Amino acid sequence: MYFCLPGGGSVGSENSSGIIVTRLGYDGMFSLGGPLEPNGRFAYIDGGTNSLLIPPVMRGDACLNAMYFPAQVNQTLHTHPSYRIGLVVSGSGQIETPATQARISPGMIFVIPANALHKFRTDESGFTIVVFHPDSDTGFSHRDNPMLKRTLVEGVSAASLPHLQTKLTSGQGESKSGDRPL
Repeated sequence: MYFCLPGGGSVGSENSSGIIVTRLGYDGMFSLGGPLEPNGRFAYIDGGTNSLLIPPVMRGDACLNAMYFPAQVNQTLHTHPSYRIGLVVSGSGQIETPATQARISPGMIFVIPANALHKFRTDESGFTIVVFHPDSDTGFSHRDNPMLKRTLVEGVSAASLPHLQTKLTSGQGESKSGDRPL
């Protein structure tokens, strides 16, 4: 199971484990999902796949992904422009940087700093991880969203008719991360 819980709340029960990540300044929309699917819906790199579990509400917002790596992957060394926090759900392998190697197995949590070179290497079982991304470069905006784009006025998308589009005042319609991508 995975969730986004804006504001306060509590989580817990006997024999449960997991990870809770909070991003200061971000207040997502309540959502609850699970269980994880057996495979990712999107192609990734080096044979891996991924699924977007909790999407960014607006372009730039945080998101949560499941990543699936098949057996015997030796991933390409790469970086990300922001930190990542992950939890190993199933399988085992290694996370490697140019300086270190660490075994990872179910229940282990890892942090990858922004711009840190790293890669994953899987064993014969492959593995599944859930990863928090504090930001994104995908998602919707005030001028790029399904409701606006699929509203037609005499056959023309309202996204192409700026004189009809709602004008926002300061603070109105901002993403919960404080960004205001118009």
